[in-house]
Amino acid sequence: MDSGRQLAFGGERMRWLGILAGTYISLAMATINNINKPPNGYEMDLKILLQKILWTANVKRCFSVITDDLHYPIYDRVFFESVGRQVIPFFVMRTNASEDLQRPSQQIELFVKAIKSSDCELNVITILNGWQVQRFLKYIYENRSLNLQKKFILLHDSRLFERDMIHLWSVFVGTIFLKPQLDNQFIISTIAFPGILSGVLVLKNIAQWELGKSVSGRILFADKTSNLNGVPMPVALAEHVPMVLWTNTTNSFQGVEVEIMNALGKSLNFRPVYYRPNQSETVDWELENGYGNGNPDGYGQNESRIDSLLIEEVAAHIARFAIGDLHLFLVYLQLVELSLPHNFECLTFLTPESSTDNSWQTFILPFSGGMWAGVLLSLFIVGTVFYAISFLNAIINRNVSSGFFRCLRRNRGVAMDPKIYRRVSFRIAISRYRPSKESRRPRDLFDDYANCILLTYSMLLYVALPRMPRNWPLRVLTGWYWIYCILLVATYRASFTAILANPSARVTIDTLEDLLGSHIPPSAGATENRQFFLDATDETARKVGDKMEVIRQNEDLTSRIAKGQCAFYDNEFYLRYLRVADESGSGVGSALHIMKECVVSMPVVLAMEKNSALKNRVDSSIQHLAEGGLISKWLKDAIVHLPAEAPAQQEALMNIQKFWSSFVALAIGYVISILTLLAERWHFKHIIMKHPMYDVYNPSLYYNFKRIYPGQ
Repeated sequence: MDSGRQLAFGGERMRWLGILAGTYISLAMATINNINKPPNGYEMDLKILLQKILWTANVKRCFSVITDDLHYPIYDRVFFESVGRQVIPFFVMRTNASEDLQRPSQQIELFVKAIKSSDCELNVITILNGWQVQRFLKYIYENRSLNLQKKFILLHDSRLFERDMIHLWSVFVGTIFLKPQLDNQFIISTIAFPGILSGVLVLKNIAQWELGKSVSGRILFADKTSNLNGVPMPVALAEHVPMVLWTNTTNSFQGVEVEIMNALGKSLNFRPVYYRPNQSETVDWELENGYGNGNPDGYGQNESRIDSLLIEEVAAHIARFAIGDLHLFLVYLQLVELSLPHNFECLTFLTPESSTDNSWQTFILPFSGGMWAGVLLSLFIVGTVFYAISFLNAIINRNVSSGFFRCLRRNRGVAMDPKIYRRVSFRIAISRYRPSKESRRPRDLFDDYANCILLTYSMLLYVALPRMPRNWPLRVLTGWYWIYCILLVATYRASFTAILANPSARVTIDTLEDLLGSHIPPSAGATENRQFFLDATDETARKVGDKMEVIRQNEDLTSRIAKGQCAFYDNEFYLRYLRVADESGSGVGSALHIMKECVVSMPVVLAMEKNSALKNRVDSSIQHLAEGGLISKWLKDAIVHLPAEAPAQQEALMNIQKFWSSFVALAIGYVISILTLLAERWHFKHIIMKHPMYDVYNPSLYYNFKRIYPGQ
């Protein structure tokens, strides 16, 4: 609200500044006028004609007069008092015949700015030198120094209608020319509009005035833009979803902006002729600060580059309109005219998407690393406790076996002489050895440490013990350990079910900070987009602009994005189109993600020729289409097949991908079994078979020897 008040105050201040400047110049000239000679016959007739025209024009705000020394005596006090029903503010400027009005002085620039800020409705230019008028018209055209849609009165001169002036007269549609005749008559003519849009400059005589006749303002300043009489209007376009797209079923262009142009054609009665510009003739436009001489707008401090082919077509007066998702960049205004925004697009990035699909880890995901470490540690601790309780119970019952803590005992026996192994009597005695009844008494379940670990692991997997322990302390500990196993397995199952029910998480890039952190180079299809980031006030956006590359869209763009080679910047709907096209084409569309954060909501506009006479009509029609909801309806129709996000899996469906971890666990078990088998084979071949007591024909000899002499 404050910025709006400041702009309104600034505009009002400029308007009053213009009125004061015009009043100062007018008073100064009125003083000089007292010493000038009175007008002669031609000048008197021209004066009367101008008075009648100004009276019929019904000027309410103000008007301006730009004249030379020859016509200056016309504008006296009587003239200004008789041009309106009341006193009307006016601006008067007298120029020198030698002054170059295409490169005007600072005083003339101030005068022209004052006229524009006051929004004067009519401008009278009575300069006899046609070259001077031509250069002045070029100056106000290039720099938008005046509102060219206002009314202009000029003296007829053939030098004004040369070939390089055709595109100027296509915008000066409210201009009338006064051509004096030998019999003190004047022919009043104007530009034949819309015929000039076809490239042919024709003057249309609208009245022939002589002294004593009146003039009609409706005839002189008739509205020429409301009905274009079905004239063909070339429209340059570029395919860009959802604004413009080619449909093979109808062999025609469709889209939001195509519908807008068709609606404008019906409203203004012209026929849009769509065509694609020639891509091979693309030429970049380089614009320096202050395009043209004395540019009052001063767009940007640095050199700018425009690589939009559509802007080039309109700036070269090849096309009257350009459509194709053009955004409201101020640099475009130096070359073309932009309409009111008909839509606002969310501009963001299409980025690669990585998935945390680690299905082979599904069986270990229910527990964290620390939890698994605790489970394994508890397995060995409980197994050791079982073994220790079994040992203590054996001490209490005084039946301690030599097998307890065998690995911790030192071998105190004397090494046997190798010659003894070769004695036949020794080998016969060993082979005839039979264990006593006491030694053949079965040991308890937990008397061996290996059995303790194995049985503890089997209870953790819900495998029942082969029998209950003989000792009650071990039975009580077994019961409590079973409760622990039940709780642990229930927790594992609940977490495992939740993992199977939910889809795997996706790793996406949703902010500019994430994009910078991913080290994926950003890219855009136009230099203007990169310049937008470089000119931003946000530091993160400027960093993105420094890394951004301008690329041409090609067929492998989506594959490059999916591989993480770049992130593409465009409007959200076009990025949806790229993702859907990639899904239907290569089937890797799931690897593409549209960043959720909108970098900017950019206005979308139509491009017209600079100072186009149709701008006001086009803006009014676009506003009516937007208020009527038609543009929103066309947009919904264009994006109906472009989903915002890929549909997420809702069911707890078990598929082969999620079950892959079971095959991984099975493969690990097979590998461990095979390695164990190879280790046993190596141990048998290199240790057991090389023992002196091993006999391939009497294998029991070795094992009986080990039972009697376990340390040898």
